[in-house]
Amino acid sequence: NWNPTNSSESMMNPNYPRWFLPVSVPAGTTFQFKFIKKDAVGNVIWESGSNRIFTSPSSSTATIDTPLYNWQ
Repeated sequence: NWNPTNSSESMMNPNYPRWFLPVSVPAGTTFQFKFIKKDAVGNVIWESGSNRIFTSPSSSTATIDTPLYNWQ
């Protein structure tokens, strides 16, 4: 529901500057998302631009990499 206080995960960056977050999504699911940044005191900065949209493959039960996204 787009409430940043409900975000329970942070992205990982073992190969900085590339970041990733593994998630589990049911096959054939379309969802929208945006990236946020939280500072040390919890202030939230939303990326600008349109919502990002991704649809998981309908027949996959394996690991799928999404496109590479850049902060907008």
